[in-house]
Amino acid sequence: MPDITTIAACSTALGAIMCIAILLSWFKDGRPVQRRWQFAPFGIAVPAGVLLTYPEILPGPLGLRLGWFALTLVYGSAWLAARVTAGRKPRPLLMLLPCVAVLLFSATIGADDAMAELRMMPRVLLFALFDGLAAREFMRMRQPQLQSATTLYWIFAVFCVFELLRTPFSLSLPAPFGPKETQVWSIALFNFLIVLQGLLLGVFLTALGREQLAAQHYRLASIDPLTGIGNRRALDDRIEALARSPRGEDCVAVALLDIDRFKAINDELGHGFGDIVIVGAAMVARETLGAGNVFRVGGEEFAAIIQARTPEAVMTRAEAVRIAFEARSHVSGSESRRCTISVGVAMMEPGDDHSARFTAADEALYLAKHLGRNRTVLATPGQRAAPPPIDLRAVAAERRASA
Repeated sequence: MPDITTIAACSTALGAIMCIAILLSWFKDGRPVQRRWQFAPFGIAVPAGVLLTYPEILPGPLGLRLGWFALTLVYGSAWLAARVTAGRKPRPLLMLLPCVAVLLFSATIGADDAMAELRMMPRVLLFALFDGLAAREFMRMRQPQLQSATTLYWIFAVFCVFELLRTPFSLSLPAPFGPKETQVWSIALFNFLIVLQGLLLGVFLTALGREQLAAQHYRLASIDPLTGIGNRRALDDRIEALARSPRGEDCVAVALLDIDRFKAINDELGHGFGDIVIVGAAMVARETLGAGNVFRVGGEEFAAIIQARTPEAVMTRAEAVRIAFEARSHVSGSESRRCTISVGVAMMEPGDDHSARFTAADEALYLAKHLGRNRTVLATPGQRAAPPPIDLRAVAAERRASA
């Protein structure tokens, strides 16, 4: 049977191998700041394991105390890694303060043999605290594209609950779970749990980084670079998600919005000013209807998904976009111009052919243009767009040419 030192040494060696493997897997992955924080718990775990396995390398109880201190830093840096992965700023001072407090406790009150039973409890509570904080960070990240965030949430949540459940027993269990004499089973289980949590963290943190990168590429492919809203691909995804989700009692409509006389604006004021008008239209629609409901589908044309309790409320929201855009001033240097927009709306029913609804909205938009622009028109069943006006002079010229 292996002795206690051998078990601890093997766990430390395994941790060092994991540390090297993770470092190599992240070496060419970019994002150096994020990777530095994510590597921290694995990098600190190696000296922590060495000090806990061979505490005699330092005089007196210093080696063991510093080993436990380093282990609390491992848990704390795992929380910081979770924060950085979630796109939040690390808070190293908030992590260091409780770790130093526990170290001072073990060097003062905990150093008294009469208080030996209380040495482990603050450490266990600190482990649970950091595990719980890390679980909260990954919980905030959960979304369909980031499945590993959900897995990491459950990993840290389970270990947090385990640490809390074993806290009362830290007064009577053998070391390293408690103050009693170390047993082979206790050191084996303790090292197994630490290695298991570290292995799971390394595997799923690596997977999460790749999922985040894929999601970022997908977002870049789904976002219009000029306006920052979704493009046609994002619109297709939004419609698919809408078809899968229960609608409830809300009415859903598709709206097409087109800036009036946009070619004249470009010809008179230039394409730069035209871009300002396009961005202004996107901002107005996004502020009125929500960022995830507005999409740029053409040069000066937008599509929107509108949800409301009644068809009248749908039209009210569509009309609100038109009114807000009409009131907006577009400014570039000394040039200032107010523009208008025409809106065509088509109600969507469960089971409808979405392409047919877009066609209906497009016909309603054409009718809005034909009726004088700067208005909102609702498509009605059987509605067809009005024919374009006949140019009598062109017809007469054609007849003269053929005569």
